[in-house]
Order: sequence, then C-alpha cells, then structure tokens
Amino acid sequence: MSTLFRRLAGAALTAAVIVMFPVAANASGPTGYGFAQPAQAVGGPSGVDNVRADAPTAPRAQGAPLAAATWYYHIESSCRGYESSIRRGANYWGGAVETQSGGTPVGCVSGYVQGCGGGTTVVGCNWNMGGRIALSFRVNDFALLAAHEFGHNWYGHSASGCMSWRSSYEVMRTHSC
Repeated sequence: MSTLFRRLAGAALTAAVIVMFPVAANASGPTGYGFAQPAQAVGGPSGVDNVRADAPTAPRAQGAPLAAATWYYHIESSCRGYESSIRRGANYWGGAVETQSGGTPVGCVSGYVQGCGGGTTVVGCNWNMGGRIALSFRVNDFALLAAHEFGHNWYGHSASGCMSWRSSYEVMRTHSC
C-alpha cells in the first residue's frame, strides 16, 4: 500500500511542477523575457521592442493620464537616494500607494537593465505589467523613466521617439533622450 501511495504522491507532485512552471518562469523577473516592456537609451538599437502582441493600447495622444484605481509599489534599497523621483513617476498615474514590501518591487541598476529584451541599451523594464520594475541610473530624467515604466502597468508604447512630460502619450514613447 505504501508503494502505491508513493507513486500517486510522486505523480501528483510531478503534475503540480509541470502546471506551475510557466507561472513561476514568468514571475521570476529579469529572466521572464516574454512580457517585458523595455525603454531604451537614445542612440541604442531602435528595432522592435519585446512588447506583447496583446499589450494594451497606448494612452491617448491628448490630455492628462486617466486616474487609476489604487495600486501598490515598494522601492528597494538599490534605489537609495532616488526615492523622490520614483514617487514622482508613480504619482503621475494617480492611485499610487507606496508600501514597505507589497505591490510592484522597484529596483535600480547603475548600468543597463539586463534580461528585458529590446537591445543592449535598455534603461528601464516592467516585467509582467507590474510584476517587477528595474530602472537604470543612466538617464537624465529619472522621474520620467519611472513614470514610463509604471505606465507599462496599463499601457504599451505609444510611438517611437523621445519621452517627455507633455502628455501620457509622450511619457510612453520608446526612448529616454
């Protein structure tokens, strides 16, 4: 009887691992390539970014961003000294609540962001539409980069070109110039 029980338990465990692997693979952050939303530094490759085919449309070309329902994020210690810029970027979309450990983790790197797709000069990435955000210090307007990456919680890229604060459409452009 114990042999039968062990075989059934082993089969159930194997099935659980097979079923959970795609979820765990996409939740892993930097290695989850399929759902990344990269922003590139100007002068980098301008090829097609790794944007999902079913990504939501870009924000309207005119007008202010639509107020979002309440959503949560937390700033990791790698961003020490840049917290106010990240808060400004988060607050651009409305509804942002900073927590100590819940919601979207926001991390920072001194070089380019790795594992996002879209080229070698990626300066920001939002994995899984709010699963994890990485920001590079290699930009002139860190708050704008943060706003852009937080925007990927809801939107895809609006158009190729340089990001700016003029509108949500401009915030969601592809390059930090």
